[in-house]
Amino acid sequence: MEVRVTKMETRSLQFDHLITFQTRDVKENWLEGVKVLEDFPLNHEIYKNGPVFFSFEVDSSQGNEGLFTYYLPINEEVEFEEDITDFAYLNQFRLERALLLRQAQNEVDFNAAYNKIQTYAKAQNLPTEDYFICVLLEVYGEYMIDLYVPLKDRSGVQ
Repeated sequence: MEVRVTKMETRSLQFDHLITFQTRDVKENWLEGVKVLEDFPLNHEIYKNGPVFFSFEVDSSQGNEGLFTYYLPINEEVEFEEDITDFAYLNQFRLERALLLRQAQNEVDFNAAYNKIQTYAKAQNLPTEDYFICVLLEVYGEYMIDLYVPLKDRSGVQ
């Protein structure tokens, strides 16, 4: 019997110059938006310079459905023509403090990985936000997934 020890880390995350894309869908369809961004037509002056990642915020009325925001880090600022409405430019994505579960693809699914982080957070008395961020690192044609769950700001709490 193999026993895996899960090590949670508290980390920050930052990327500059991103193309973003939003869609509502069920959790199981997370890969669809990744494909959209990976197929985004870049040119020789604008190129991808980091991993595709996404956030997922559950729609409380739908349970398994929610808002996906996908991010594609690029090398510099871009402007979109007025007729391009599905994509937007974001100068910076910054996550100050989050719990990180590395190699979350080893879990059964995102729910299991997210629940593992939530269980750890409760045991450590660390309040979390109600969404997560998945960073997809492509290695030899497969994805390694780092799952971040943002910690709530407790600076105003005494």
